[in-house]
Amino acid sequence: MTRACRFPFFCLLLGLTLFAACAKKEEQEEKPKENEETKTLTLTPQQQETIGLTTDKAATRAVRPVITSFGRVIPRLQGRVQVASPVVGRVTPQSVTLIPSLGTQVHKGQLLAEVEQTYTAPEQVQLDVGEQGATGAVREAQAALEAAAAEYERSQHLFQTKIISRKRLEEAKAAWLQAQSRYETAQRQRTSYHTAITTSRESPRRFPLTASLEGVIIQAEITAGQQVDTTTLLFTIADLSTVWVEAPIFEGDLNKIDRESVATIRGVGDEEAVWSGKPISAGEVVDPLKRAANLLYAVDNATGRLKLGMSVTVAVPAGPEKQAVMVPETALMESGGGKGVVYVCRGPTLFIEEEVSIGVRRDGLVAIEGGVKEGDDIVVTGAPELFGKMPARLPAAEE
Repeated sequence: MTRACRFPFFCLLLGLTLFAACAKKEEQEEKPKENEETKTLTLTPQQQETIGLTTDKAATRAVRPVITSFGRVIPRLQGRVQVASPVVGRVTPQSVTLIPSLGTQVHKGQLLAEVEQTYTAPEQVQLDVGEQGATGAVREAQAALEAAAAEYERSQHLFQTKIISRKRLEEAKAAWLQAQSRYETAQRQRTSYHTAITTSRESPRRFPLTASLEGVIIQAEITAGQQVDTTTLLFTIADLSTVWVEAPIFEGDLNKIDRESVATIRGVGDEEAVWSGKPISAGEVVDPLKRAANLLYAVDNATGRLKLGMSVTVAVPAGPEKQAVMVPETALMESGGGKGVVYVCRGPTLFIEEEVSIGVRRDGLVAIEGGVKEGDDIVVTGAPELFGKMPARLPAAEE
């Protein structure tokens, strides 16, 4: 190859080498960089703008340490009633349109069902025997009344002829009045037995089952046509405007907590739902198996968001206030076990991943302990994107 031919070829080779170097440099600028030891990321301003990255200052605040427990929502004792039948009988077929289903809101005095009174065979025999006995008692009382009336009439005649004294006359009158009272009582008893027997055979009596308070049906064990007695539980109604939260505390932590302070209650998986729990029971009995004592808190549930049996987290105050570094909750990427990571901006394009321990949550902020100090710029919007851009977490093809 002549020198004249080699020169264009050399220029072409040099141009291709320079183009490849520029392309590699450009690719490196576009791709976030990581230092394996310090876990840093470099993002260009354009990349930060693309993910909408924003930061906020870490601040020191006075907070109370807490001990967190997983609790559950239960009905308060005074806000729950059970409804049973007042008599032995059968739920009327017409009750099918009245019986409320589980979760139905009912009002005080609302008709829930009707029970038609019936008598069992032994009860029917007892009524028949009772009526016969009452009839015999009426006959005896009538005979005694007739004898007492005759004696009183004879005593009046003897008193008029001055054969007996007034005292004897008064005694005869008292005996007559007493016999009359016994006769009337025996008649009423016979009438009661007769009415009960006649009613049970011809037109059974009906007894309404009504709600004794305003609340929600949390248990319904009743169907139309069902045979019931006075021990059969038919409905359970709970007033859920105020509920209790039961929180177990291990015996080793009982001396650390403040049992008289309000606890912060949050829904599991819904950290934005927050309630205040007023202490009503200090948990004086330790379960011998679980080695924990249950604390009870009353919670206003006017919105109805707390459901019976729901799991909640209960943050119980433990100890005096202390200073803690706090960041917005949206800046925290939780990894479980009370740990997480936040991203600290150390320069215009440099971001460092810091592992932290999670502490108290309050007003949208969370206390952290680790390599973060007051005044540090913490990534608030864009933390999940930074978390996902770590090369160690990317698939091999993306790296």
